[in-house]
Amino acid sequence: MRASRANAAFWLAWLGLVAWCYFNTFDDPSSVFYDPGRAYRLRFSTVRAAEVDRYLQQTAFAAPKSRLAPPLLCVGIPSVNRTTESFLEHTVGSLVDTLTPAQRELVYVVVLLANKAPQTHFAYSQEWLGRLADEVVVYGDGDALAGGSARAGNATTTNYRAIPYDVRGTPRGDGRAENMRLDHSVLVERCRGQKTPFFALVEDDVIASRDWFARLLKAVRHVGQEAQRTGRDWIYVRLFYSELLMGWNAEEWLSYAEVVFGVYAVLLLVFLELRRRHRLGPVGPSAKASAQQNFNFMSALVFCLWTPALIALFFMAGRLSLRRLGPLPLGGGGGVREMPNYGCCAQGLVFPEQHLEGLQALLRNPPFAFAGDQILEDYARDRGLAKWALEPSVLQHVGRRESSDGPRKADVWNFSFERQQRR
Repeated sequence: MRASRANAAFWLAWLGLVAWCYFNTFDDPSSVFYDPGRAYRLRFSTVRAAEVDRYLQQTAFAAPKSRLAPPLLCVGIPSVNRTTESFLEHTVGSLVDTLTPAQRELVYVVVLLANKAPQTHFAYSQEWLGRLADEVVVYGDGDALAGGSARAGNATTTNYRAIPYDVRGTPRGDGRAENMRLDHSVLVERCRGQKTPFFALVEDDVIASRDWFARLLKAVRHVGQEAQRTGRDWIYVRLFYSELLMGWNAEEWLSYAEVVFGVYAVLLLVFLELRRRHRLGPVGPSAKASAQQNFNFMSALVFCLWTPALIALFFMAGRLSLRRLGPLPLGGGGGVREMPNYGCCAQGLVFPEQHLEGLQALLRNPPFAFAGDQILEDYARDRGLAKWALEPSVLQHVGRRESSDGPRKADVWNFSFERQQRR
């Protein structure tokens, strides 16, 4: 093919790739085609919320009264009453609505209504909560529970448990970080009592995908096998991570430069070999000169135009979009990968049983200058523990419209979650 025709064909293909990127990378913050207006649409989240609503309208759902085998996973959900909107119903409902009866027996759900006065929490004594959760923990005493039973009427309140508000035996402070950590430590303690192999800390402003539990089981098997193979223990598997931190991070510039250098090095070797073979071919002087000129022109196009254009498009497309095109480690529509850096936030973390005692002590003991997810990173680093994440995320932070700090712009979001099947 003549070099001019090859050049025209390349640019047509390149423009086609640009058009594809425009329509398919709008939800990647690291892409030049990023469009927040489309990226933050609640697509799959809306579908899941509607499915949970239909599930809650049924009358047959309830936590297991007895189990044939001990549960495998204890899920702890802390919840404080919000000022304008609550997501707890969808959070708990989406964790259990797609579980088979056998899977539901493997999951033990504990909800902590973390208000100092539990009666002020909107979900206190609600029938759906008593039926969805295996255990509801409140701060207070038996009188508070009796009041809840009176309010609930026929609702199930026998699974409510009251514990002292001052869980450390000393008065609590008013700091947000301190109270969050103490609330989380309560859930760790309650789940340690169940002696489940795994504990999941899940915030009350998320919604789960249909296959979250099946994918988690597959992931922890894989992570366990990797820990045995490498001799390196793990601290958690993320059920959620914010993709806003997963772009082209400036501190990783050296790794990007190595990729670019590697591409050019491979191309150079290929062209040197092609030139060597070309010179050995049995052609006449005039034909050889014409072929040499065409070869030189093609070389200039590849090195000076085509390769830079493809590298530019590579970065323009965005890091998240390129990762979505790659194979997932476990196949079957979901995988798990090690995430040593940029993992945020604490919407959903699964811990193995062997680290729960250390986690409880970490959360419960002062100083309380930082939130639990921040000090957990130092805890893992100091002990050389691996950190993993399900990919794509099985939770979405639907509470982005209002956090415990009040309304704010979305800064904790997983765009890939919204791409899941909407059947």
